[in-house]
Amino acid sequence: MYCLKKIYLYLFLYALVTAGACHKDVEEFRPYVATQEDLGPLLQQVPDALSRSTFLFGGSIPDTTLTTSSGARVFLADTEQLFADETGASVPCSTCPSLKIEVATVLRKGDIMARGISTSRHPDARMLESAGVVEIKATCNGKALQLLPGRYVKVQIPAENVSPGMEVFTGQIDPVAGWQGWAATGTQAFWAEWPLVNPPGLQSGYELIAPALGWSNCARPIVEQSSPFCVTLPDQFTALNARVFLVFKNIRAVAELKGDAAGSTFCFPEAPLGYPVNVVVLGKTGGQHWMVSNFTEIGSNVQLSLTPQPQEEQQVISFLKSL
Repeated sequence: MYCLKKIYLYLFLYALVTAGACHKDVEEFRPYVATQEDLGPLLQQVPDALSRSTFLFGGSIPDTTLTTSSGARVFLADTEQLFADETGASVPCSTCPSLKIEVATVLRKGDIMARGISTSRHPDARMLESAGVVEIKATCNGKALQLLPGRYVKVQIPAENVSPGMEVFTGQIDPVAGWQGWAATGTQAFWAEWPLVNPPGLQSGYELIAPALGWSNCARPIVEQSSPFCVTLPDQFTALNARVFLVFKNIRAVAELKGDAAGSTFCFPEAPLGYPVNVVVLGKTGGQHWMVSNFTEIGSNVQLSLTPQPQEEQQVISFLKSL
């Protein structure tokens, strides 16, 4: 009987130790919490405050040129027959006691990444080289406006060097899936020159005819042959807590690679061959930010394995501002 009691005691203690070991393994391999939404506050700090300008009006307004802090210009003409509400009904400016026009200008690749408007076309995902992006929002008494059918807004974007072949593209946003890419309007962008007041002089750039409010892009297609490009990260990084970008050297172009919640591989289907790029990975797990930037050329290496390194929040912001 004494021996039997010792056996029972041994089995009981063994069960306790085994249970403790299993519990420890569960804690050690606990999956990462989805934190990609935590990247939002970080990315909001990347665009310069001067990249967004706000203009307020009350009642009827004449034909007006809005000059933003970044030097872009927006022309409002025939404002009594320019805007409509969400139902399509006309909203003359004279009937709007509080009209607000907001204009955001995106001229840096880091801003493109931060705002989530990578420069690929919709729906074929072919890449675009951008000369500049603007977003125009209009509200009447806090309610969103759109352009009436057939109306447009003329926009001028400053540029140091003006290149031929630029076109106008509009941003496509799905209410559920979010940013989809840029759709061609079939309209060319034109070279323009306008006077500067302070200091006096002339500014050159592009002139766009924007057929809708929202995002407009002055860009041209990259026509080279393309290939899928994929990046594999360590297992703890998925689309729930990481974002992966191709940041093109020497031109203003950014592609965002897509992943899913079940794996750690991110891919872009139409990476143009022969272009030098920085592959940039941003992530956040718990309270820790992660980042890696790796230089390569599309075509010489279309499948990369990268390991993000711990970074302070301000380091990530400074890096994105430098792009």
